Amino acid sequence: MNQIDDLDFVHLHVHSEYSLVDGIIRIDELVEHSKNLGYHSVALTDLTNLFGLIEFYRSARKTGIKPIVGSEINIAKDKDSFAAPLILLAKNKQGYINLTKLVSKAYVDGQIDGEPIVLFSWLEELCEGIIALSGGMDGHIGNSILAGNEQLSESRVDFFKKVFKDNFFIEIHRTGKENETEYNNAAVKLAAKKGVPLVATNNVRFLSAVDPDISPSDFEAHEARVCIQSGHVLDDPRRPKKYTIEQFFRSKEEMLELFSDLPEALINSVKIAEKCNIDLELGKFYLPDFEVPETYSREDFLRKISKEGLSRRMDIIRKSLDSYHLEEQIYFDRLDYELDMICKLDFAGYFLIVADFVNWAQQNDIPVGPGRGSGAGSIVAYALGITAIDPIKYDLLFERFLNPERVSNPDFDIDFCIEGRDKVLEYVTNKYGKDSVAQISTRGTMAARAVLRDVVRVLGKPYGFGDRLAKAIPDVLGISLEEAYKEKQFKETIDESEESKEVFDMALKLEGLSRSVGTHAAGVVIAPTALTDFTPLFLDVDKGTVASQFDMGDVESAGLVKFDFLGLKTLTIIDQSVKRINSKVNNKDEEIDIENLSLKDPHTFELLQRGQTTAIFQLESRGMRDYLKQLVPNDFEDIVSMNALYRPGALGMNMVDSYINRKHGKEEVTYGHEAVEKILSTTYGVIVYQEQVMQIAQELSGFTLGQADILRRAMGKKKKEEMESLRSTFVEGAVKKNVNERYAANLFDQIEQFAGYGFNRSHSVGYALIAYQTAWLKAHFPAEFMASVLSCDLGNTDNIQLFVEDCKNIGLSVLSPDVNRSSYRFEDLDSNTILYGLGAIKGIGESLVEQIVSERKKEKFKDMYDFSLRVGFNRINKRILTTLIGSGALDSLGEREDLFRRIDSCLKSAEQASERNKSNIKDLFGEEIIKPSEEKINQDIEFDKISAEWNALGFYLDSHPLENKKKEVRNMCGFFISELQSETHTQRIAGCLIQFNVRQGKRGRFAFATLDDGSGKIEVSIWAEAFEKYRNLLKKGQVLVVEGMVDKDDYSDSVKYKIIAERILTFDQARYEYIKNIKIDIEDNNEDTLELINSLKQVANSSEGNSVVISYKGNSAKADIVLPDNFSVKIDDSSIRSLDKRFGAENVQFVYHSQTHIN
Repeated sequence: MNQIDDLDFVHLHVHSEYSLVDGIIRIDELVEHSKNLGYHSVALTDLTNLFGLIEFYRSARKTGIKPIVGSEINIAKDKDSFAAPLILLAKNKQGYINLTKLVSKAYVDGQIDGEPIVLFSWLEELCEGIIALSGGMDGHIGNSILAGNEQLSESRVDFFKKVFKDNFFIEIHRTGKENETEYNNAAVKLAAKKGVPLVATNNVRFLSAVDPDISPSDFEAHEARVCIQSGHVLDDPRRPKKYTIEQFFRSKEEMLELFSDLPEALINSVKIAEKCNIDLELGKFYLPDFEVPETYSREDFLRKISKEGLSRRMDIIRKSLDSYHLEEQIYFDRLDYELDMICKLDFAGYFLIVADFVNWAQQNDIPVGPGRGSGAGSIVAYALGITAIDPIKYDLLFERFLNPERVSNPDFDIDFCIEGRDKVLEYVTNKYGKDSVAQISTRGTMAARAVLRDVVRVLGKPYGFGDRLAKAIPDVLGISLEEAYKEKQFKETIDESEESKEVFDMALKLEGLSRSVGTHAAGVVIAPTALTDFTPLFLDVDKGTVASQFDMGDVESAGLVKFDFLGLKTLTIIDQSVKRINSKVNNKDEEIDIENLSLKDPHTFELLQRGQTTAIFQLESRGMRDYLKQLVPNDFEDIVSMNALYRPGALGMNMVDSYINRKHGKEEVTYGHEAVEKILSTTYGVIVYQEQVMQIAQELSGFTLGQADILRRAMGKKKKEEMESLRSTFVEGAVKKNVNERYAANLFDQIEQFAGYGFNRSHSVGYALIAYQTAWLKAHFPAEFMASVLSCDLGNTDNIQLFVEDCKNIGLSVLSPDVNRSSYRFEDLDSNTILYGLGAIKGIGESLVEQIVSERKKEKFKDMYDFSLRVGFNRINKRILTTLIGSGALDSLGEREDLFRRIDSCLKSAEQASERNKSNIKDLFGEEIIKPSEEKINQDIEFDKISAEWNALGFYLDSHPLENKKKEVRNMCGFFISELQSETHTQRIAGCLIQFNVRQGKRGRFAFATLDDGSGKIEVSIWAEAFEKYRNLLKKGQVLVVEGMVDKDDYSDSVKYKIIAERILTFDQARYEYIKNIKIDIEDNNEDTLELINSLKQVANSSEGNSVVISYKGNSAKADIVLPDNFSVKIDDSSIRSLDKRFGAENVQFVYHSQTHIN
């Protein structure tokens, strides 16, 4: 048949990147490509999801292309039956709602081995408004055709016709797959016989056809993406090959040519497209109904409880430790202004909903943060208990939260105690119904480093190769491969070989594609009806939570208002600390109220001035500690300012330095106008807050606060045209208020320069209050506070070590864990002592600890056998006992080495006793006979206390790896860390690497490390060149020897030193380099020479080791005999133990090379 001029075609089966398991088409590229090829409509049919729907709908509408909403689903008769694809397209709004419900049910109710499945019965129930395509040769009908079962094929057609009536089409495609021609021929005949229309598709997975001049092609990139998701390697001959090079987005002309013999299959694609007409109402918000008393409207009820709440707040202020004068009229005028605006914008319901769940949390002993984000600028929020910051006192602006001149949804971010957040979610779910509440999904994408590693794997290249490429990417958050390629080091790494370039080019094609779907940490939506009326749902199997398929932005476009429920660990720490403190007081009047602290406490500010801010919220980083020492904060506003200023932009503009210098009178402060001075005086003329920009525009140029907020936003986005217009308005407004024109213009330029780095004051005040509360607790109740801090980080070894070190620095003792005293968490035994928590021991779970504590309450454990028997043989094994011994938790039951050697006999006896108890058989000689006997203990088993402690705790608490190496350190380095002083020559130190922080600089990555030799600690600066050379040695717990220049640490209160690393060695490397030989003293005691040689041979382990000298001393002669190279010994802890055991430690000594230039 010749091509007919009026033939047309529409793509109805297209997978984008959101199909996750396949598809590499980006939505914007799909729409743009469709437009360029002259298509008037296009469908998106991702695999069992509508993740990309809103983006697709908007992009298509904007481009003038009709979006056809669909999804490829897998359907099965039941969960035990075979599943096959079916393509569903929404004809109208009802079809869209039903499609939404089907893909939601597939995730929430239909998952089989992680794959979402739609059951036949659901199709029958939710088929209205849906067009179905059979799924081609992969569908149920295709499978029965290729199986040669004509009768089954016809019955399946009958089923789909019954469900979808004239909205069912048999799908055919010509993509070069095996058996495709056989299927198509049979499908054409079946369609004719059953009176079902055909439709042609190209089962699209990528945009462009293979071009020999472009590498990698879209097809090759797609195959790589499929392998990344499935875990296969491209060259694996056994991997499934489901796709062909023909599954690209063909032009109309190509499709008309391909199906010229079946014009009706082309025409039907257009007819289907014409039937599909959906208008989504985007941007209109729907809040759930909030029940108020019958006699009130929502607005009136909000006014009532807000005024009552503000009166209560003012009473509390008057009774507080830091009470201050209140101008009631100012407060209630502000309240009325805000309420009028909230009600006018129809947000009364939103405020009532948030106030309801926040107040429920507070009433149920779930701590809530004082305010996060711009919401703390609302006095209505303060009155309702949503926030705990007085916006009048702290000069916070409502318009920063809700701008009447640029209306957007209000957005409260609420911090809850991390242990109580889920309870609040449960309350909200119960109140509004589980079908109306869900969390919000997020997309994981193929980021730069990850995609490089992925591509290396699927191309079958070595792991080390990929690791080297990935580590060459500059350590900049969110950096793209294209941006990284502009950096010299990464570019050289890529350009050095064709292999690297091949990986890079493939990674560029895949970077940024969606890879996975998860659940947002905080976002929750509450719908007025069933959620599926607004968004499809997704089940996060790992978390067991239901989430919207639309992400944060799209879910709001669909009409739902999001609520952010954040879990903040610091609130849990504060809560635990307060409960620990108050549990010890006898009188309720002595209890502390964390909401009523004086913000002028000298002890708290002294702690901040010393920089002792480890575990202090927002103030604990190294840089912040240094700045606090320079700042010498003595006012709450200092904390607020530092919280705002310690950010990359402000730091880069030296705003922190200016603030500190001006505070101490080292830098002149000029304002130029009294209105500016009034606004900037608290920050010494530095524009710290976004609100200050708004206030300057209001006071100096007559802007309303709404207009000023628009100015603030524009400055942040740096839109040139908008800025020019606002500049003119600003200057003209200032001139009208008798401000010098040149001054106004210069001021605007200054504001514009700094406004992009200004921070939200409302957020700064709220978080500064939390910071102050934690600092107050640490200053007054350090044991209770640090015990709580440690207890909230049981699974983080690095933090546990950091906090334990800080405890020691502030004079607290941290005792080893003890099964006869410890609980799961850390306990403050008294004001100076903390007992280690069993839950912080590696591999010791909470249920095991509960059993230990339960048994201990009956009677303390007498020995390890008693412990094993009572805790339960089924709970205790060799690994657990080894870990408990290593941690020191069994020290009350015996010496660690002795306990370790008894493990096997103890477990065997405990098992026997357990079996006897089960069978109710008593030994004739009593139970004592089954205790482990001395002869069963293996005295030859070696036990390394230091490594055992490291393995159990992840750091050294009681032990130190240099404990038995002090003589070596003295000979090797000359000094211990505590003895160091600044010198003009290179010095050498040894120590255990206990902290390690890598950063990105202009010249590459560098690091700050802390070494501890047991006598003291020293910071090591490892700049880029040294870091690149020695980074493989930098592992936490490693004992290192560092050579470099030692200098005084100017930022330390006490006399401390730091070293700039020039050279780094492991301790064993240092032993090899610095030890000239091993000298073994042997006296003439008629020992067999052959036995001596054999003993040495057993220890000698390397021709590259250190040489051995036998110092022989007999009755008539003595001599030093240098043994041949094959008797060299590679010195390490194991070989030293062997030498000491064979020859006696007193007879083995190391002779060192002279190093006169060191120390």
